[in-house]
Amino acid sequence: MSSKLPNSISTISTPGLLTTVFLLVGLGIIGGFYWQQSIMVDSLRVSGIWFHEQQDIVEAAQVPVGVSPDSLNLEELKNRVQHLAYVKSVQPYIEPSGTLHISIEERMPIMLLVGGAVEQYADIEGVQLPILKGKSVNVPLVYGFAFAKQDDTLNTIAFKQIARFLQEAKEHEFSWTTLSEVAFDPVEGVVALSHENGVKLLFGIESFTNKLANWELFYTQVIRKKGITHIAQIDLRFNDQIITRES
Repeated sequence: MSSKLPNSISTISTPGLLTTVFLLVGLGIIGGFYWQQSIMVDSLRVSGIWFHEQQDIVEAAQVPVGVSPDSLNLEELKNRVQHLAYVKSVQPYIEPSGTLHISIEERMPIMLLVGGAVEQYADIEGVQLPILKGKSVNVPLVYGFAFAKQDDTLNTIAFKQIARFLQEAKEHEFSWTTLSEVAFDPVEGVVALSHENGVKLLFGIESFTNKLANWELFYTQVIRKKGITHIAQIDLRFNDQIITRES
């Protein structure tokens, strides 16, 4: 008898357990339907912005207060907000309180395009970004793209090399703080000027991590001891040697 008792209990309790599960699922569906019908979007919250003001997002979203969640097309809302210059991605969702939360990921400038009629920032993907009043960032100046249309995405080989170079440099504090201007030369590759004394630095193409490390090593072991005023150019294109030219 005792050996069969657990099976009897299991057989009896299983239908009850299934009934409880179905009941909870049903209540969840009913609760969700009730919430969808009764809740109203009564406020809007924006997060993740620095370049844009909240009012920019609100105006682009075009969401009237007091509408029900099922009357909102969140996909269309995302498309409207993503037309703003610095908006990279948008995640809108409605909180249980009825607040529409719009979470923004903004584009981050990695360079300032100079030399043309209008100076603009650009991000790592080549998207050109306007300079907004009171929202300046400290990034290297980049030459050679003065004739690009302001709404074009930059995707030339020259731009991709510079973008890759700056992405590597940004991850190394020394490199990011010692470089001021960058350009691309078909023969010399990525060319930069140092903040200190405007020394021409040749980085070539690819393998920028090693070359930036060599730049820091040369600065630490040579320039800090002997100074930089007599140096006109430092060629860092080769992994096994650093070539300097004096002024």
